[in-house]
Order: sequence, then structure tokens, then C-alpha cells
Amino acid sequence: MYDFLKGARIIELGHILMGPYAAQILGDLGADVIKIEAPEGDFYRSVGVSASPGMSAQWMNVNRNKRSVTLDLKSEAGRDALARLIEGADAFVHNMRPAAVERLGFSPVAARALNPALVYCFAAGFGSDGPYRDKPAFDDIIQGYSGLAGVNAAADGAPRLVPVSIADTVCGLILAQALLAGLYHQRASGEGAVIEAPMFEALAGVVLNQHLGGRAYDPPRGAIGYPRLTSPHRHPARTRDGYIIHGVYKAEHWRAFLSAVGREDVLDAGLVADDTALAANITRLYAIAQDILPARTTAQWRALFDALDIPSAPANTLETLMADPHLQAVGLLRHYDHPSEGPMVELRSPFRAHGVAQADDRPPPRAGEHSAEILSELGLG
Repeated sequence: MYDFLKGARIIELGHILMGPYAAQILGDLGADVIKIEAPEGDFYRSVGVSASPGMSAQWMNVNRNKRSVTLDLKSEAGRDALARLIEGADAFVHNMRPAAVERLGFSPVAARALNPALVYCFAAGFGSDGPYRDKPAFDDIIQGYSGLAGVNAAADGAPRLVPVSIADTVCGLILAQALLAGLYHQRASGEGAVIEAPMFEALAGVVLNQHLGGRAYDPPRGAIGYPRLTSPHRHPARTRDGYIIHGVYKAEHWRAFLSAVGREDVLDAGLVADDTALAANITRLYAIAQDILPARTTAQWRALFDALDIPSAPANTLETLMADPHLQAVGLLRHYDHPSEGPMVELRSPFRAHGVAQADDRPPPRAGEHSAEILSELGLG
């Protein structure tokens, strides 16, 4: 835990993955993150493997550096306690449907009436001024709406979901950025803000960032989609003993690679004469590479690509990723002793700040672990 945000207090009414992930990032930066949970705890506590009830590995991966207080927000006493917390907070973040939060009495207008300098930041499924604003959403749904499942289609054209909660995590990163921007604005002006970071718009922007193509012009100057990324031959390539992901990307890369494997016929055909020719022939070139690569082992290809200064990578499995020597060397997977769960492995924050004060992380809390502590700070029993 760094002290970049030391002194900042964030109230998190987050559940499952996206809101808690965003708030954990601010906790890693030193903010005092107070997580509000129902008396039974966040539903995500029961998802996945756990050594004891309510402390699943998946939940713990997005809830370190927080204090947990359990409040029954259906009761007047619970709502009063949350109101007291908001009065003394710098920011309030949630990823619930806005209508549900409004029914509890904590809409942006109501919360900022309690604290005009509050940064109110929320991530709904869809933007509040669109026709989908009241629809429920979670990761799979947003992968469908955003076009990600469609652009990730299988060879037979069937849309496929990415086997990672990519919408929740990408949108969680964007939500964390929005929170940081709001806090900067608050520090600079003394004023609060209301910021919404809808999932659909966030992930649609990620998908279209490269695929807008010719439709970026009005009138269009070409088709939508980035052919290099949509090529059916862009996938891990078979080698003699496994798979490899090659980074033969620029025209100069292709010329070096094709020369090294004796494919002057392709060079003579002008397929990589320049970047324009490369772009026009990229699907054909990927197919040629797929035919060439089974001739050698993965290790032999990686040695050649290194010699040619062309990036390449293994197609790691989850198991080989855990044993990756670089990740081991930088300590991304950190071993620690959790006070109630025993020896654990966690993913540390991926960034490192040099010359900045750092304290030990708070371990992921049990549901309501800090209720008495936090309520006593408010002068409540």
C-alpha cells in the first residue's frame, strides 16, 4: 500500500467484481476504503474456492486494503450510518443499478446534499441518458452488447465470450481512473463531481478503438474492422512440439522472417514490399506463416525470432503462467499469511512506485470485520 492517497476516504457500495476492483486500486494507492456490505456479506464472497465461508479466493483478489462494515440499508439505522459515512468522505463509489441506489436514498443529488464536496462515481451497465439505462447488466451481457463476443467469433462464425471477466475488469480500471480524476478535481477546486462510467460505453469504446477503421470518416472511406486482428489465421500457431505466438508484424519483420526461412518467392511476389502491401495481404501472410511454423520446435522458433529481434511468446496455460520465471522474479504472486485464512497467494498491484512511502497491505477483511471500529469513529454504538 502506497501513500499517494493518504488521508482520502472512499465509501464503496460495490459488489461482485467491477466496483470492488476499482476501489481496491485506490486502496493500493493509500486511500482509506470503507466497504459497505449487507449483513450476509457481498455475494462474491461465496463464489469460487474458499477455506472458510465467505472468504473465497476470487473475492479476496479484489478486496485487499479495505475495511468492511456490515449495514442493513433496508433499515433506517443502516441508512443513517451510511449517511454519516458519506458526510465525512471524499468519494462514494458503487456499481449497482442507479434506481436501486436511489430507492435506498443515495442518489447523486441526495448524497451530495449530505456532502457538497463529494465525488460521486458509479458504474451502471448503460449510460443514464440512453434507452437501456434501466436494464440489468453483468460481464457476459456487456461482452455481447459491445461486439466483443462477435468480433471474437470462432472459425465457424459463432460468437464467443472471452473466458475472463474482461468487461468487469476493463470497466473497473476505467472506473478507478474516473475516481482519481474526481479526487484531483476536488483537491484542485474544492468542489465535488458526479461521474458515471457505464460498462457498455466503456467496452464498446475499447472494441471500436481499433475496429472503427474506414467508418472513422464521414462519409466512410472503407469498411469497419481491422483486418489484421480479424484474420482467421491470427491465432497461436502450431510448431513441431506445441504452439507459439509470433510477433511478425511490421513489413521489415516479415522481410526478415521470410528471408530467414528461404521464402524468397513471397518476397518476390511483393506481398511485403511496403506497409500498404502488407496491410492488403495480411490474411494471406498469416496463412503462410501458419504453414511454415510446424517445421521447427517452439524453442527453435523463439531462438530465431530473438536473433531477428522479432517478438514472440509461448501460449501459456494457467499452470505455466503461474510458474513463469519473470513473474516469479518480480514477485507478482505474493505469498502471505492471512490472519483468518492462513497461508495465501495474492496478486500484488502490478505497478511499483520508487521513492514513495509504502506500508503493509491490509488483508481482505471478513464481512463486517471493522463494523465496531468504523461505527465508533462515527460516534455510534
